[in-house]
Amino acid sequence: MEQAASERLHVLYGGDLRNSIEDGCNSVGELIVKRLYRNGDEVALVDGVTGESLTYHQLLARSLKLANRFHRLGIKRNSVVGICSENSVQFPIITFATLMLGGTVLPINYGYSVAELLHVLQLTKPIALFASEQPLQKIVPMRNVLPSVKLLVSLGQHRPSRGVALLGDFFDNSPVHSLHTFTPQPVALKRQIAVMVMSSGTTGLPKAVQLTHHNVMTVMAYQREDPRYNELPVSVRVLGLLPFYHVFGFMLSLNSCLNRVPMVVLPRFEPDLFLRTIQDHRITMASLVPPLVVFLAKSPLVEGYDLSSLHAVLCGAAPLSREIEELVQARLPNVQTIRTGYGMSETSLGVISRMNKIGSVGKVHKTTYVKVVDLAVGYALGPNQTGEICVKGPLVMKGYLDNDRATGEMIDADGWLHTGDVGYYDEEQDFFIVDRIKDLIKYKGAQVPPAELEDVLLSHRKVRDCAVVGVPDEVAGELPAAFVVLQAGEGATADEIKAHVASKLSPQKHLRGGVFFMDEIPKTGSGKILRRQLRDALLQRKAKL
Repeated sequence: MEQAASERLHVLYGGDLRNSIEDGCNSVGELIVKRLYRNGDEVALVDGVTGESLTYHQLLARSLKLANRFHRLGIKRNSVVGICSENSVQFPIITFATLMLGGTVLPINYGYSVAELLHVLQLTKPIALFASEQPLQKIVPMRNVLPSVKLLVSLGQHRPSRGVALLGDFFDNSPVHSLHTFTPQPVALKRQIAVMVMSSGTTGLPKAVQLTHHNVMTVMAYQREDPRYNELPVSVRVLGLLPFYHVFGFMLSLNSCLNRVPMVVLPRFEPDLFLRTIQDHRITMASLVPPLVVFLAKSPLVEGYDLSSLHAVLCGAAPLSREIEELVQARLPNVQTIRTGYGMSETSLGVISRMNKIGSVGKVHKTTYVKVVDLAVGYALGPNQTGEICVKGPLVMKGYLDNDRATGEMIDADGWLHTGDVGYYDEEQDFFIVDRIKDLIKYKGAQVPPAELEDVLLSHRKVRDCAVVGVPDEVAGELPAAFVVLQAGEGATADEIKAHVASKLSPQKHLRGGVFFMDEIPKTGSGKILRRQLRDALLQRKAKL
């Protein structure tokens, strides 16, 4: 009884949405048709490289044409349609056409290796696959072992081989006479899969996260009420740089089109293109991952551009240090706040977000329940007690595709999703993330969070980027070791870096495992550090000694 009472007392709820599923829609496809029609002839998307723009009505017309072609080709409810491409204004059109027919959209990381691509495609079995030129070079040779793929379409300008169509072939010149009379068929909102996004694969091969129509529609309803969009003193114009294959970028692209938030789309990060786009298109809000926020804080290139239009930065996908937030705000005074958030692919995007308190990831989103549980016994904990963050509510995924074991390890019998992240909340119910359970370094029984050491390293003026991992040690268990990327033109010794950390942190957090300098920290497309790759490099180095 006492445990049950404690559980209820220490579960935090974000509250109800005014309109949890808007417009009385019975599918994401129906929501798309209604919203794009209602949003009218204003510009929705702009290609930041070519300048091409599309209005909401143009997006709707092209999506309807593609859906019609899909229907004739046999793409229907439950059909999986893959998109393996850099960001483009065509990406949402393929997404919308698929969802209008009740199909499942599968955004795929275009940077996957051949082995990763083969694993993903054989797991998810798309009937149609749209790909840009770079991944097509890997996909075409493996087509004979992909029997599910009946339609392979190039998003480039040239047909790479026989049997590959061009996207332009799917659009004729006939007008769409009525944009709002087509009504997608209703679906079972909480069972039908709308999107499958791939887990980051930092600890193994990627898993397919199944998000339902209800998951996606709840995200759209929340973002429509999100004060981060509604309380800026200027009109919102966002940057579409985060990869659309990642849940963060994918949901932001949907939000732009459905909730009338104009977006300038960039296919990749190039420093001058990134800065010039913010300047020339007068971007007011940029959603970024921590490495890009660090770039804004520390790159000398920033001084050559007028970024005065930028009023808000949203940051997610990985921890961001307080030091970097303060550096950005000092450098770009119009940036009123850097608003961080917390979520994962398995929670359809963010479940916690922050408005003001620096260092915190914020308060619980509406519709969502969150608790912090003791790592040893699983009891719900009160304020300022560190444990695993667990989440429940309509943003939690249906499960992993064809992987009941992994689903059961992630979501318990009571519906709580165990995130694997360690954190706590304070008396004002603001949350703080400490680190990943699997990433915690065990030094002589003490738990050392890599993110804490990385924050200290980034406070050093000569350090541009860094990562901390544990090195196996027979006596201590693990020793903290740092990989460091220096600012251009700067020099530093390992002893200098060690002394900087030792001056700010307790002895168990000192860099006894060494300091190693490198040109770039390996990361996923969403900005998560590939710690396993760094650990493997250290073990190989140790084996050679």
